[in-house]
Amino acid sequence: MSSRLLLPEPPVIDFPAWIAREAAVTRQGMHLLFSGPTQSGKTTLCRIVASLRDYVVVLGTKPKDRSLERYVADGYVRLDHWPPTRSDIRKCSGDGCHFIVWPKMTTRQDLRKHTGLYLKVLDQVYAEGHWTVVVDEGLWMCNPKGLGLGDVISDIAYGSASNMVSLYLLVQRPANVPPITWTSVAQALLFHMGRTDDVRELASLGTYDPRAAVVAMQHLTGHQFLDLPTRAQAEWAISEVPPAWA
Repeated sequence: MSSRLLLPEPPVIDFPAWIAREAAVTRQGMHLLFSGPTQSGKTTLCRIVASLRDYVVVLGTKPKDRSLERYVADGYVRLDHWPPTRSDIRKCSGDGCHFIVWPKMTTRQDLRKHTGLYLKVLDQVYAEGHWTVVVDEGLWMCNPKGLGLGDVISDIAYGSASNMVSLYLLVQRPANVPPITWTSVAQALLFHMGRTDDVRELASLGTYDPRAAVVAMQHLTGHQFLDLPTRAQAEWAISEVPPAWA
C-alpha cells in the first residue's frame, strides 16, 4: 500500500457547490491567500470570491491585464484617484460599492509612479474598516524593488481584522513576501506549484496533516485548487475554476 493511501484526502466538489459553500462560511474581516503561478486561475477565483463582499477595492498595478479588465466588465468602477467622489459612488450598482484603483500606465517609469495612490487607499481602508482590499500582485506591492508597501500590507494583515477589513492577497509564491501577510489568513486557496519548498511551506498553514496537503497540491491539474483552511472546524476541499467563469 502506498504512503499516499494512508493519508487523508480532501473531497473533490464542483465549483458551483464550492462557491455556495464559500458564501456560507466566509465573512467580512477574514483574510484570504490566493497562491499559484501565472495563468493558474487565482485572479479569476479571487474576483469571484470578492463578489461576495459589499465594499471592495482592487489594486491594479499592471499596464494591461485581461483578468483585471474582467473586474470592470463585472461592474467595478475604475479609478485613478482615491477617495472615490460622489459621482464615482453613484456609478456603483446594487448593494455596496466595488472599485478598482487602476491608473493608466504607458511607460516603464509609470509602474512605480502611483505608490502614493495605493498607500492612500490602504491607509483609508485600514482606518474606515469594513472594506475588502484585493492586492492583485503581492510581491510587486510588497517588495522594496517594486512598490515597497510591505510594511503597510503587513499592518493590515496583522491589525485590521478587528476593524472588519478583509485582505485578499494574491502571490505567485510566498517567497520574498512578508510572512505575516500570508500567515495571518483564515483560508488559503492554492493552485499547483512546482517548487517543493513553496508547497511544503504553504501546506504547513493548514489545520490538516501537512503531508496530506503537500500530496493534494502536487496532484492538482489545470485550474484545480486546494481550499486549505487555517482555522479549526473548517473543511478542506479541491475544486476547479471552470473556463466559463474566467
